[in-house]
Amino acid sequence: MSGQTPNIFVPDKTDYMPEKKLFLARAGIRYTEAINDENIMKDVNEIYLLGLECAKPKLFWRTFQRVELPDYSIPSQFAKYNRFLIFISTLGKEIDQKIEELSKFSVYLSFLLDSWASESLEKLNDTFEEKFKKENGKALSMRFSPGYGDLDIRTNKKYVELLNLDSEITVLDSGIMIPRKTTTCIAGIVE
Repeated sequence: MSGQTPNIFVPDKTDYMPEKKLFLARAGIRYTEAINDENIMKDVNEIYLLGLECAKPKLFWRTFQRVELPDYSIPSQFAKYNRFLIFISTLGKEIDQKIEELSKFSVYLSFLLDSWASESLEKLNDTFEEKFKKENGKALSMRFSPGYGDLDIRTNKKYVELLNLDSEITVLDSGIMIPRKTTTCIAGIVE
C-alpha cells in the first residue's frame, strides 16, 4: 500500500564506486589498451573523480506483499513469489547537469561520465541487494527493472508512487525518469 515512508539507504563512496574495468567496458574502451595509453588514463581518472564529486546517491526501498501491487507491476517470471522488494536508486540531479555541461564542449568526456554513472548505479544496486540479504536473512531473485522483458518502462511511475517519491523523482509519460541516472528495481523475496 502506498502512503508509507520508504526506507532510505545513503551509501558510502565505496558502495557505489564502479570497477574501472567495468566502467571502461561500458564506455567501449578495452581496459588492456587503456592502461597503456597515458592520455586515456588521465581522462578516465579525472572523470572517475568528477563522478565521485558530483554523485549524490540515495536508495529508497520497501517490501510489499503481492496483494499490494497491481499485476502489471510484477514481471511474469516472478509468478511464484508472494513478497517483493522494490527499490529506487538515484545519483541525483547534479551528475545529470555535469554530463549535460560536458557535452557542450566534449562529447567524449560527457560519454565517459555517463558511462561512469551507469556503472555506479549498478554497483550501488548490487551493494544494496547484498546488504538487504545479509540484514534480513533472505535470498532474492534476480532484480528486474521496467523496460525489460514484459515489464513496461512506464511501470517506473507506479514504483515511484508506491515509494512516495513523486517530489524526488519525475517520471515522464514515456517512463523516462529525471534525474536520468535513476533506476527502479523489483526482486522477489525467497521465503
